[in-house]
Amino acid sequence: MPYSVFGLPSHILIIHIAVVGIPAACLAVLAVAVRPAWRRKYGLAAAILAVLMIPVTYLTQLAGEQLYNHNFNFADSPAAQHKELGSTLVWFVVAVAVMAVALVLAERMGYADHHAAMVVIAALAIGASAICLVRVVQVGDSGARAAWGGTVKSSSSQ
Repeated sequence: MPYSVFGLPSHILIIHIAVVGIPAACLAVLAVAVRPAWRRKYGLAAAILAVLMIPVTYLTQLAGEQLYNHNFNFADSPAAQHKELGSTLVWFVVAVAVMAVALVLAERMGYADHHAAMVVIAALAIGASAICLVRVVQVGDSGARAAWGGTVKSSSSQ
């Protein structure tokens, strides 16, 4: 993977796909887990989006590691904290994708008639999506702090 594209670090460009795609996938999986009618209609699309976010997340992580290695060399920096949090995000996305696929497969294989099985799968999908959303916010917040140095004071409050 190239370090930069059009003069910008690759991480800065790829991150925008992840910032939009991962929460969209989580919300889509939440929606199809809660509403069985939506699961039949949109479940496959939600599962495909969730699965596509796995390589996007991984590529974002690789590009972020390149950016970190190119620009930072101190372990206790906000960038190091962001790198540590970001390196775990792919596993949260994998969990969402697995549960999305499980929802679709269970629906297609006729487990919708087995209410308890679908409730368990839907509950796991809801949990995975909610936890992934929290992790995305944590990673994003740490990245913003690394890039912008924390809270920005307005000129009127100085």
